[in-house]
Amino acid sequence: MGTSVSQASPRTGQNWKPVFKCYENERLPVNRIINEVWRASEKEDIPISSFLKSNTIYNCFEAVKNSNNFSEALQKFNQSVLKTKSNSVIAEFAKRVIPIAFQSEQPTAQWTNCFFTEVTNYIVSRDSSGFVGEKYRNKSVNEMIEFKRNISLKVNQLISSESKQIETRAAWNSFVDRAILKLKSNFK
Repeated sequence: MGTSVSQASPRTGQNWKPVFKCYENERLPVNRIINEVWRASEKEDIPISSFLKSNTIYNCFEAVKNSNNFSEALQKFNQSVLKTKSNSVIAEFAKRVIPIAFQSEQPTAQWTNCFFTEVTNYIVSRDSSGFVGEKYRNKSVNEMIEFKRNISLKVNQLISSESKQIETRAAWNSFVDRAILKLKSNFK
């Protein structure tokens, strides 16, 4: 993943203009940036929720839920991806947070928090690096790093406050809908 190239959001797309304004205006709070990022992501030709609700991501959630350690969960998830031939950048984010999840007392809840944080970080990172300098909210790379850290912390906090009683695929889809609604809404 370190050598992969991220696909920037369309600079002419109406969906992304509010996001780009957030990267320019330092007066806009982190919450507003998260709102705009998720609103724009849901307005794409293929909404991001469709990727988050995919069989592959649900299989990752299940692998974490039904494993005793991160090695077992990674093995189950990798087998699922090989069997279904359904890898994607979103699936890679799901996989990336499996080891982090098992550092917690509640791996399933931690995986969910970290997964949404990782996806948000990717969306922000693919564009925000083009908004660093004197005329933008982040004047330096160090400011950009702190900016992204603050966004990640807020997303993690927000998702961790969401109930995670997920026993079925339908419950997973419902959770994704609730989480995205929360990320798109104005929150404190």
